Amino acid sequence: MAGQFLILMLLALFVGGMVSYVVGHWSKNPCKAAGVVALLALVLAVVAFVPVAQHVALGDTPMVTIGDGVLGITLQADALSVFMIAVILLLSIAATIYSWNYMEEDEGVDKYYGLLMFMITGMLGITLATDLFNIYLFFELMAVSSYVLVAFRKDTHEPIEAAFKYLVMSAVGSAFILLGIALTFMYTGDLSFAAVAQKVPELPASVVILLMGLFLGGFGVKTAMAPLHTWLPDAHSAAPTGISAMLSGVVIETGFFAMLRILITLFAAVNLSMGLALALFSVVTMFAGNLLALVQKDIKRMLAYSSVAQIGYILAGIGLGIYFGAFSGLTGGLYHIMTHAFMKGLAFFCAGVVIHQLGTREIAKMRGIGRHMPLTAAGFTVAALALAGVPPFSGFMSKLLIYNAGVEVGSTIGITFAVLIIMNSIISLGYYLPVVNTFYAKDTAAETPLHDAPVWCAVPIGGLMLVTLLLGILPQIGLKFVYPAVSVIVSLLV
Repeated sequence: MAGQFLILMLLALFVGGMVSYVVGHWSKNPCKAAGVVALLALVLAVVAFVPVAQHVALGDTPMVTIGDGVLGITLQADALSVFMIAVILLLSIAATIYSWNYMEEDEGVDKYYGLLMFMITGMLGITLATDLFNIYLFFELMAVSSYVLVAFRKDTHEPIEAAFKYLVMSAVGSAFILLGIALTFMYTGDLSFAAVAQKVPELPASVVILLMGLFLGGFGVKTAMAPLHTWLPDAHSAAPTGISAMLSGVVIETGFFAMLRILITLFAAVNLSMGLALALFSVVTMFAGNLLALVQKDIKRMLAYSSVAQIGYILAGIGLGIYFGAFSGLTGGLYHIMTHAFMKGLAFFCAGVVIHQLGTREIAKMRGIGRHMPLTAAGFTVAALALAGVPPFSGFMSKLLIYNAGVEVGSTIGITFAVLIIMNSIISLGYYLPVVNTFYAKDTAAETPLHDAPVWCAVPIGGLMLVTLLLGILPQIGLKFVYPAVSVIVSLLV
């Protein structure tokens, strides 16, 4: 019975996307009307999610099959899915409410909410898919929606250029993934995770390495692993701020989830160093993101490059956890997916309020705004300190677990990774603190009167500030979802 709620979750969001478009199209206030429908769809998805989470907590794995044969879709939830869905739904609700005020002056907002719901549907489908074909279909639903949302403000060239770059690079990643799926079917005669995993140990080592490389490269583009990250700063900067928060907070993490699910499910039985590969990519990704963020003068580009660095921390934790069996690495990597979603969403929300009023993304022109916008400036400060890993904020706790993974390994390699991660956190202070200092500078370059975030922007900002503090001070709240998810990964690796 619990499996039916999986269908309800996806239907609520997909149908909600269509209804929000129709309601918004015919309403005199399309932003609020379409936005309320979108929020109701998300609330219904949460209502359907609760019994799923309860069944999973009791050790069950709710499953449902729609159709049969080649066109059949089997959805299944485990603790790893529940963890990811909880993060996606919470940030999605925050972004939807935030957009009520932020998008009210834009045209075509009915399409905005519809596309947002489709993007979220794709993300949830990815977490629930049990075969390569359907995980690809859900991924493309998420990706195509995100392309259009990046180009939403099409009156200027920047969103169009950014979306086109995103589309081209993502299409290359999709081609790698499709080739990997085709070769997997050719060698195994199946696409379901369970069936392929049983047949992979019988394949030649060269074929397994090729398949892993295709999936790692294809999803690496979508996850923004360096050096495959170059689409991200443009796309995340040009998109409306609510979408920037979603792209950085959960979309690229969903790409990582898909890659992780495929690697640990299909290739865990083969003695290959995929964990070490992820850990090595993490070093390049951390340094690329942090060093490039260090020289940015545009606040959204700075936050976008910061997202690249944060993916590096996640890769480090998961990579060390898989290769060396460091339990704290797996825990820290997954916990950082959660903490990063909320602290990066908070940072983008605050930056969006400032940009909307000043009409500029240039950090130097934001001097003194903290005196006029205390909540927004305080929210950005909390997010910045959390992202840099300063206690007692959430980013510190997740990074601490990742540091501990290096120490837990106990070898020179493990200690080296721990030092590199700490070094990158220190580098990140070099671009977060100057922005905070600019916000609270004595003089201001603003020529027009400023006011703090409007109510429907202030609500998610205040909510995410609270979440960022609670996940740092009381990490057991988030770890309650993380520990069962880690157990799923460990069970697949054994």
